[in-house]
Amino acid sequence: MSEDAWREGARNRRKGLARRRELELARERSRIRFAAAWATAIRQEELARKREQTRKRKLADEAAAWKRFVQTEQRQLQLRKNGQLAGLLGEPLPGEFPAMLRRLVSEDQIQAERGLVALMSGGKTFYKDIHDLAPEDMPARIAANRLRTTWLKERRDGWLGRGEIQP
Repeated sequence: MSEDAWREGARNRRKGLARRRELELARERSRIRFAAAWATAIRQEELARKREQTRKRKLADEAAAWKRFVQTEQRQLQLRKNGQLAGLLGEPLPGEFPAMLRRLVSEDQIQAERGLVALMSGGKTFYKDIHDLAPEDMPARIAANRLRTTWLKERRDGWLGRGEIQP
């Protein structure tokens, strides 16, 4: 074999070896890209699963909160039917008419017997059947309860304050 042929053969072998290395590197890069894409897909599936779990947990928490809210409202309604307001009002304060308090208590009991609960929105009070309440009514119902509680406390505190000596 001539020296030129030998050199040509060596050069071809080096080129072939270089091509095989290039192919191997290309395959390795392809495997790395595939593995990265696979890892990303798995990560996305895991994130989607966690989002779904969070959504389900939130829905379950909201359903449980709604159930507790309705149960509390039903207990409060029963207390109102039994004349709870009369006990909260107590005796008429100086300047109050007993008939007015009896009327308030009677109206509250009648509303309770009809299953009506007060809601407050935009500064206005309205009534709704307890069975027609929806989760979006919770803020209005809470506002109405807060108003009632505030009124009762102010009434009581006003009575307590009437005995103070003015300087």
